[in-house]
Amino acid sequence: MEKYKYLDHTADVLFEAYGSTFEEALENSADAMLNIIANNLKTKQSFEFEVFADTKEDLVVQTLSTLIAQSDSNEMILSKFKIEKLEKGDIYHLVGRAFGEPFGKNKKVKTIVKGVTYHELLVEEKPKKVRIRVLLDV
Repeated sequence: MEKYKYLDHTADVLFEAYGSTFEEALENSADAMLNIIANNLKTKQSFEFEVFADTKEDLVVQTLSTLIAQSDSNEMILSKFKIEKLEKGDIYHLVGRAFGEPFGKNKKVKTIVKGVTYHELLVEEKPKKVRIRVLLDV
């Protein structure tokens, strides 16, 4: 099964990511977004972060938005994201780890993602198949 695909859209970036579980589809969503920003990076450094959300849709937006914000604050271009823990109590609690390289003159950003939108956002879960659709403001 393919991890993700980019869909035709106007000036922004629309993609769908897939997985056999929600966690896998969310990780693949991050991969799709990070590949828009830059590619061919090594995973020289990493940092951990937490996200809290009421719904799975909120969790998608908050996780991808946190990756963008933490990339700036940690002065890194990110290449990979892994979920270390995902719990559902009264709210969703995700602990993730982002990997990448420090900003530098040899590291080129292809596209600047300004934000992750709720427009066209979709989380569709079927047995052993999850689809997440995300629209990025670039």
